Amino acid sequence: MKNKLVLLLMMLVLAAGANAQDSNKAATGNTTAEIGLNFNNGTFLQGGNLRFRHFMADDMAVRLGLGANYNYNKISEDANSSVFSLRIAPGIEKHFAGTEKLSPYVGAELPIGFTTASYEDANFEYRGASAPGTNANRSNFNIGLNAVAGVDYYFASHFYAGFEIGAGITYFKNSDVEVENKNNGNVNNTKGYHSLNFSPFATGGIRVGFVF
Repeated sequence: MKNKLVLLLMMLVLAAGANAQDSNKAATGNTTAEIGLNFNNGTFLQGGNLRFRHFMADDMAVRLGLGANYNYNKISEDANSSVFSLRIAPGIEKHFAGTEKLSPYVGAELPIGFTTASYEDANFEYRGASAPGTNANRSNFNIGLNAVAGVDYYFASHFYAGFEIGAGITYFKNSDVEVENKNNGNVNNTKGYHSLNFSPFATGGIRVGFVF
């Protein structure tokens, strides 16, 4: 049902673009707000669930991605896990002339975030991990640097869609994991660790936004 609603929305957008007489791209002083749409996985955005941009000049914009995720799983009557993540991604974009409706750009962003995780069952409580074992989400602090390139296409006046690709490096400071045995009160501590990740990425769908 969700996919059908998204498809209907895109059909309406295309129809509006076909009927529009002109299309105004974002310019100096404008602000944009956008979200990503993926036909299979719902909403997305690299570095945040929402993104805002402010154009300091016709060809230059600062941006800020904001994202928060919370997952709670009731595994059984006595077991549950939770993971909460918060992320911000400030950045900057350089736009090129393109065409009347097409606005290509390159840019960079600095994503910063943290994650908290916990797990509990009848016998143990984990603070800093979402499950026993190595496959658990770990509490962490992370910071990165991404290079991005993308394009906005203005289907209608002050309404656009687009996509973005990029690559970046991210540093993770994974927290200690504290495991309490409820039966005897013993507490074991597993030290955290540092990790570094480099990867390319793509939006995997379309970004949809408007100018105000």
